[in-house]
Amino acid sequence: MVGASVAATEHSVMCMGMQDGEIATFERLITEIYPAGIVSIVSDTWDFWQVITQFLPELKAKILARNGKVVIRPDSGDPVKIIIGDKAARPGSPEYKGAIACLWEIFGGTTTEKGYKLLDAHIGLIYGDSITTERQQQILQGLEEQGFCSYNVVLGIGSYTYEYVTRDTYGFAMKATYGEVNGEGRAIFKNPKTDDGTKKSAKGLIAIHKNATTGKYEYKDECNWQEESKGELKTVFKDGKLLIDQCLHEIRERLKQNI
Repeated sequence: MVGASVAATEHSVMCMGMQDGEIATFERLITEIYPAGIVSIVSDTWDFWQVITQFLPELKAKILARNGKVVIRPDSGDPVKIIIGDKAARPGSPEYKGAIACLWEIFGGTTTEKGYKLLDAHIGLIYGDSITTERQQQILQGLEEQGFCSYNVVLGIGSYTYEYVTRDTYGFAMKATYGEVNGEGRAIFKNPKTDDGTKKSAKGLIAIHKNATTGKYEYKDECNWQEESKGELKTVFKDGKLLIDQCLHEIRERLKQNI
């Protein structure tokens, strides 16, 4: 086996449940889609601290009743401050305490032989990107100072540390912005409160046009289907079928023409 993973959501899954139905999305994931085993849920699509302080207490009984672990995944902001707390925040606030301390207050746990607190086995936390050696040391030291063992959190390096050539290197990211449920269109987006605004995504149907003066592509979001159809976007994949099949050589040649 080269690699393996657990069941894990990403932002488009959470967005499709819509912001006012986010807690229902959490509940459906842990009771219907993945009623057992490990499931990692990205939790910062809109308001990470609302997930921690409101949703999880409401879902506590269902989480503890599962035969498995629900892993909460913050994905924006400073990972050190998110995990162990921000001393510049208002004392006593969730931001001040940090995610691990908040989870302990909700779910409790056990104490290891060395005297460190370990969260209940039904709940955990993962920060899957942006972890450097320095940040890891800060996180582990902060956990130790708070009396928590390192097993409470899973840390992932991601491309941020592995090679530091990321989607942000070229200012490029791909996100779902529109979907349909039972024939009803939904304009979806992410806007994490723990971020500085750079992770806010476009919303709904998008029309792409080339500016006649500058020659650069520009976009308009929250469009209707008529506006979208007049733009530069082309359907590549639909209903399980690849409609446009281009080789890497063709893509490179097109890029050369537009540089």
